[in-house]
Amino acid sequence: MPGRSALSAAVSSTGSVRVANERAVYDVLCRGGGLSAPELGEVTGLSKPTVGLALAELEQLGLVEQAGRRRGSTGRAPRLYQLRPSAAGALAIDVGRSWVRGARVDLAGQVQQRAELRADGRSADALVDQVLRLAGDLGAADHHVSHTVLGSPGVYDRAADVIRLAPNLPGWETSSVLSRLRAGLPGDLVVENDINLAALAELDDLARLDDPVDTFVLVSVGTGLGMGIVSGGRLLRGARGAAGEISYLPADPSSAVTSTRLEELTGSASIVRAAREAGLDLPSAEAVFDAARHGSAPAQDVVAGEAERLSLALAAVVAVLDPPLIVLGGGVGRNGDLLLGPVRTDLGRRLPLAPPEIRISRLGTDAPLQGAVADGLARARHTAFAVATSA
Repeated sequence: MPGRSALSAAVSSTGSVRVANERAVYDVLCRGGGLSAPELGEVTGLSKPTVGLALAELEQLGLVEQAGRRRGSTGRAPRLYQLRPSAAGALAIDVGRSWVRGARVDLAGQVQQRAELRADGRSADALVDQVLRLAGDLGAADHHVSHTVLGSPGVYDRAADVIRLAPNLPGWETSSVLSRLRAGLPGDLVVENDINLAALAELDDLARLDDPVDTFVLVSVGTGLGMGIVSGGRLLRGARGAAGEISYLPADPSSAVTSTRLEELTGSASIVRAAREAGLDLPSAEAVFDAARHGSAPAQDVVAGEAERLSLALAAVVAVLDPPLIVLGGGVGRNGDLLLGPVRTDLGRRLPLAPPEIRISRLGTDAPLQGAVADGLARARHTAFAVATSA
């Protein structure tokens, strides 16, 4: 007869195989529900009895539920299965200079509520109050939220648990900001750079194309200038989370102390400033682009200057990273009808090799929030399965 250790190893091995099978079925349902047991078997490669056992266990654990039967099929209509929406969820919040946006997503991937507030920039405390109020408006306390993903300008310093390099949000770099948010928001708090989150949203969008892309850089030009780097479907953050902080590239290195940063020359404020210097009294960068579209020669000159400065930033990016694709986003960067041609031409003059493909983002202003939703959902799904199967 086998010894106790051999029996224990066999039981452990059997349990591991069972959990692995359940995970395979669960992961397929994470891609989209409404699948039958035969369909799950086809995708996972598992036998029909194995799929049946996995589904029964996942139902008992509260992770999966039946979603009716397949209509229009011959014979007995097969049962359909999906993730149980109420089993878990995540909260996503994007904090910006002008807006605070939030969304709550359930385990099935459906956004249940969205809300936004115009940002109160008087102080960091006022902004924290808004974030906490927004979480309350989204009903986070009444649902099984396991993670809150917070998108913010700047770099998250894990060792000190503070956000750094966020000059557009006064006081946001103080230690009390994250301590208050961590105490007041549900689940585990995940802090991520907003442009990195936008890059995750871009990755999800590019994966839906006929020719999916999983390596690219997102260069976002709006109030500021930032970049998210994705390689092989993974976000690259750097040793201290500061990878992609191209706003700090010097545009005028004549003075090591007071050199002008690229962000100061490419952001929306610089466009408005350049327009006023050209004799145009326009309130926003968007208005400058609109004037250029309507034939204003001074506005067109301002846009041409923006394209030249933007190509300077992209030349540095290409020289260091050599990406196959650059996606331009942000309130300024999405003006592809006016920027894309000049940027490509100028970039071609600056580089010794042909420039990479450049596209305009198909996403809107809430791309960071979309990325936070995707990241929070992935974390919530992973945690829900791990907790349920380890009990």
